[in-house]
Amino acid sequence: MYAAAAAIALAFLTPPTTNDPVKNGLKWLAAQQKADGTWDSANNVTPTTITATAGLALLMEGSTPKEGVYAPHLRKTIAWLEANTSEKGQLASATQNEMYQYINSHSHALMFLACAYDTDDDTDRRDRLAKLIKKATAFLVEGQTTRGGWGFMTARAGSDYDDSQSTATAFQALLAVRKAGIEVPKTVTDKAFQYLAKATNRDGGIIYSIFGGAVPMGNDGQPMYSAMAAAGALMRDGARPDPLAKWVKNSYGTNTAQQLQFIRNGNAVYSLLPQYHLSRVAFALGENGHQKLDSTANDAAVLRWSDYRAKFFKVLKETQGKDGNWTDGTYGPVYPTALALIILQLDNDYLPAFSR
Repeated sequence: MYAAAAAIALAFLTPPTTNDPVKNGLKWLAAQQKADGTWDSANNVTPTTITATAGLALLMEGSTPKEGVYAPHLRKTIAWLEANTSEKGQLASATQNEMYQYINSHSHALMFLACAYDTDDDTDRRDRLAKLIKKATAFLVEGQTTRGGWGFMTARAGSDYDDSQSTATAFQALLAVRKAGIEVPKTVTDKAFQYLAKATNRDGGIIYSIFGGAVPMGNDGQPMYSAMAAAGALMRDGARPDPLAKWVKNSYGTNTAQQLQFIRNGNAVYSLLPQYHLSRVAFALGENGHQKLDSTANDAAVLRWSDYRAKFFKVLKETQGKDGNWTDGTYGPVYPTALALIILQLDNDYLPAFSR
C-alpha cells in the first residue's frame, strides 16, 4: 500500500517524458534565445528575419506577450525591436548582412509585431506597439516603388528597383497589420497585388522581377513566389482575385520530392521556405477551397489541407533531431526549426494573419 502511494507521488513529482515534436521543438527554440531577445544564425545571416520568425513560432503556441509559457521570451523580442528601430521607422538591425537588404527583414519583423500586438491585452504595451507598428508601416509604404513593389531597399535608396520576393513579403506584412486593426492604405496593398499579377506568367508562375520592363513568358516563374502571393491574397478580405487559382496550381506543382530530400540532407531551409508559404495556402483553403477556385482541376491536382498535412508533417517528424531541432548547413538550426514549428502549429489557428 505504501509502495503504491509512493509510486503515485513519484509520478506527480517526475515530469512526464514526451516525444511531441512541437513541444520538444518549442522548448529547444526558446532555450536558444539570447539575453537581448534575439536568436542567432550561422554567420549572422539575416538576424532580424530569424528573430521575427522564432517569435512567430512561439506566438503560434498560444503564448502572448502577457501570458503563457513563452511570454517572457516574447517580451524580450519585442523590447529588442523597440530598442533597434530607427527614427524613420526601419525595424531591421544594423548588421552588415541587413544593411543593404533591409526590406525583407523589416517586413518579417512587422509581421511579428502585428501578430504580437493582436494577441496582447496589456494596455501600455499595446499602445507602444501600435505607435511602433504605425511608424514601421509608414516606412514601408513610403518605400514602395512606382510599379507598386519593393526591392532590397526603399524605392528612393534603391533607384526604384523591385522584385517579387520582397514585394510579396511586404504585401503579407501590411495585410497582417490591417488584420490586427491598424490602418493600411488600400491603394498600397492593391498596387502590390497588381505588381504580383503583372509578374505572373501564363503557367501561374511569378518571375523574379518586372523591373526594367521584364515581361513574364512561360517556364520562367518560381513556385515559391506564387505560394507567397497566394498566401497574401488569401489574407485579403472579400472575393478571391482572378490570379489566385493560377498561383495555387503553380505553387502546388513545385518539386516536393526534391524539397523533402533537402530536409533529409540537412539543408532544411531550401525546402521549408517554400513549404512555409505553401502550407499556409493549403491551410487557408482547407478541404474544398481550391476546388471552389478552380472547378476544372482534376482530383489529383487539388490542394487539400488534410492530404498536405499527412504527407509533410510525417517528414518533419522523421527529420527532427533528438534535441528538438531541424538543421541547415547555411543558416544553422534556429531558422529551419522556427519555420517547421510554424507549419506544425497552423491547426492551432490562433493568429489572424495565419488563420482561415
